[in-house]
Amino acid sequence: MMQDLIDTLRDEQHTLVVLHDGRIRTFDGQGVRRLYNIMNDEPELLYDAKVAAKAVGRSAASMMVDGGVVEVYAEYISQQAYDKLTEAGIKVSFDKKLEHADFLKVWNKLGE
Repeated sequence: MMQDLIDTLRDEQHTLVVLHDGRIRTFDGQGVRRLYNIMNDEPELLYDAKVAAKAVGRSAASMMVDGGVVEVYAEYISQQAYDKLTEAGIKVSFDKKLEHADFLKVWNKLGE
């Protein structure tokens, strides 16, 4: 099922894709801001969810941990985010894992 999220993320050019209770939801715009809005407006969406995102940094990882996400895929992930997610027992896959400074450059290019 994670592959369906990854395909949706890539093929439809979304920044965030969430699978919760068998239903896929897509989000555009700034991924970390979308996560913040989800945490405030409908936090149940992240509980036991699988998430695919363009970029996952430390702040996004913290929200995913707090929200109860069980699996994460990221095209780009910072080392800090990877550590935070794996320490929380969340399954993580990614295309590129970057040190913080390099991640910030990518994050800025993506318009986050």
